[in-house]
Amino acid sequence: MIGYAIIAAVIVFGGILALLGDRVGMKVGKKKLSLFGMRPKYTSMVITVLTGFFIAGLTLIVLSLVSDYVHTAIFRLKAIQTELAVTTKEYSTLTEEYGKLLKDLETVVAERQKREEQLAQIQEQYDLTRKKLSNATEELALAQKRSQNLAQINENLQKQIANLNLQETRLNQQIQNLESLLKSLEDRHQTIVGRPIIFYVGEILVAEVINPNRPSANIFEDIIAPLLNEANQIALKRGARIPGKTDYALRISPYRISEVNRQISELKEKAVLRVTVEKNSVAGEPLTATLELFPNERIFSRGETIVATKLLSVVSESDLRDQILSLLILAINKAIQKGIITDGQNLRNIISISEIAKVINEIKGSGGELFQVSVVAEDNIYRVDPFQVKLTVQDLRESDL
Repeated sequence: MIGYAIIAAVIVFGGILALLGDRVGMKVGKKKLSLFGMRPKYTSMVITVLTGFFIAGLTLIVLSLVSDYVHTAIFRLKAIQTELAVTTKEYSTLTEEYGKLLKDLETVVAERQKREEQLAQIQEQYDLTRKKLSNATEELALAQKRSQNLAQINENLQKQIANLNLQETRLNQQIQNLESLLKSLEDRHQTIVGRPIIFYVGEILVAEVINPNRPSANIFEDIIAPLLNEANQIALKRGARIPGKTDYALRISPYRISEVNRQISELKEKAVLRVTVEKNSVAGEPLTATLELFPNERIFSRGETIVATKLLSVVSESDLRDQILSLLILAINKAIQKGIITDGQNLRNIISISEIAKVINEIKGSGGELFQVSVVAEDNIYRVDPFQVKLTVQDLRESDL
């Protein structure tokens, strides 16, 4: 719009100046003026030309003053062309660089997409690995728990195996002793006729609780020898003798003494050491004995029935008492077989006469016919504990109902 306005202004302004020039030329022609001695005709032509120059110059000057575009086109066109060429070249360079940057950007974007895909794969693998690790951790915890349980079971089994080995050794020794006893009884049947038996096989002479972690060098002098001396005194008092000796009556295997000495040195807990009779012995003959070692264990649980028997209420009170006493003897023998410290404990120390009488009165006064009398452990009984039991009575008629 500005260009059209300038063109219109130039046309109008040129027309006005042309009109003015024509008027000046006409007046000069009419007055027949002469410049520099020229004829009026030529003077008019010069004035017309000068007027044209003036019109053109004045037009350019006015346009230059009025319009910055015209001023720039007249005075700074070359500089603008130079700047345009430089700018065009810079534009080309920038366009080329832009193309390179755009290409680099596409490469970076492609690389980024590739890295994002790789990152997604890595994240997926990480999640999978983490899940596997979590499962492995749980399995490890279960395995550790099972390992602990297996270790505990293994320890218990080892302990049971050790106890079974001890029992096996003791039973094998007892079997050998019984075989020797049978042979000895056959060979010496005639020599023992008429003489009283003062010791019976399996009878406990003495017993003692042994503490663990004893120095092996002092075990025989501190533990085994005093126990054997005590058993020897009991044997001498009952009439056992070794021919040619007046102060010693025991015969015991040196190998068994050495074996028990080793077992005591390996103890990790308390144990019961007993001197027992290996075979029946009569007065005037040596007493064959052996050593028995039992690690401390629970042999009866609280409330456990040790032995039981059925009794009829119609029998006499003395028969009931004898049967109950026999039941108590069976209970003691069972405890002795399991290795309890009990060594010939008196029945009155186990069950009082008043308790036995109370059981008999209950049987007689209830009106029933058949009863079960049981010897029950009062508390958990370990080998080193006293044999504490109680009697219970059950009317079998009521149990049938």
